[in-house]
Amino acid sequence: MQEFTQADNTNHIGDMDSASNQSIWQTPKATIHSDILAWLYLSLALVGLAANGIVLVLLLKSERTPTVIFTLHIIVSDLLVCCSFIFRTVYYLTWSSAISVCKALEFLIFSCFYINLYCNMCFLLWTSINRYATVVKPSHVFFQFFKHTRSCWLLCFSTWLVFVTVISTTMGHKLAFQVNGTCFDRDVNSCFLYSDKFKTVHCLGVSTFFFILCLLLVSYSLLIFHLQKVRGGSLVSAGFGPGGGLKVRRKILASVVIFILCFLPYHIQRIIMINSKHENCQQEFRVKMVTIVIASLSCCLHPILQLVFRSRCCRANRTRPKQKPEISKSLDTQMNTPHNKAPT
Repeated sequence: MQEFTQADNTNHIGDMDSASNQSIWQTPKATIHSDILAWLYLSLALVGLAANGIVLVLLLKSERTPTVIFTLHIIVSDLLVCCSFIFRTVYYLTWSSAISVCKALEFLIFSCFYINLYCNMCFLLWTSINRYATVVKPSHVFFQFFKHTRSCWLLCFSTWLVFVTVISTTMGHKLAFQVNGTCFDRDVNSCFLYSDKFKTVHCLGVSTFFFILCLLLVSYSLLIFHLQKVRGGSLVSAGFGPGGGLKVRRKILASVVIFILCFLPYHIQRIIMINSKHENCQQEFRVKMVTIVIASLSCCLHPILQLVFRSRCCRANRTRPKQKPEISKSLDTQMNTPHNKAPT
């Protein structure tokens, strides 16, 4: 693997960048981009498109409950980012210096990534609130908004609108800066080219993540506490059968683990970058690439998790308790009723 640092790179551009007033480092084509990252993202695209496509067909055949609506939007978001992985593969294979192609690819792949990242976090949060409202607070006025299909559709469309607008505007503002060199020079040197200009946006993204994470943990913790307290009695009466509470807790645990494993490393890296002095942009760039790959795994893990949930072994037994037949009830009544003594 060919590695480069600022101290060893001899392709330093002498001209100062007109937008940032800082010189940047030209980045030669590294083996990790064309031989590893390109084919890794292509593999994620193929697996993600296949898995999400299967789940999408199953969801379209299902009843439009609030949980299905939120899951449907998660799958659509994952399909969007999986399609962008194909362009990301082209991005790493071509290493093009054409400014127009560079900006178009960057805008597409990075916008899709961030839209998927934050929209999915919100959809997972809405799902957790819906589950909490359905089981713990079924009659609470505030949570009725998360239990009606029309309001759930409105909530999802509002989530798309907010993040598409904010992220597209931010990416357009970022790409408006003129930087010498190729698009990879812009990407690798972004730690000091854009850090001060977009520090507020990064802080807002990190704050949004941890706020959603806290709400997610609180809602699911209260739901698990409620299930533990009733010991599945309410779920049995609702038709989930024995063991339904345990299966619900396993689904909750799997969803939270995937959320933390995929999204937490990227935002920890964001915190480090915000407080960094940017002495080694190459090292920060490599760490950033690793955390982006980890976050990208969610587009494959979400549909796989949905397929596992829909398998027979993970479905709760929705058979209601059998009622005694009328004949057996009458027999039980006769056996338990004392006979009248015959008159002497």
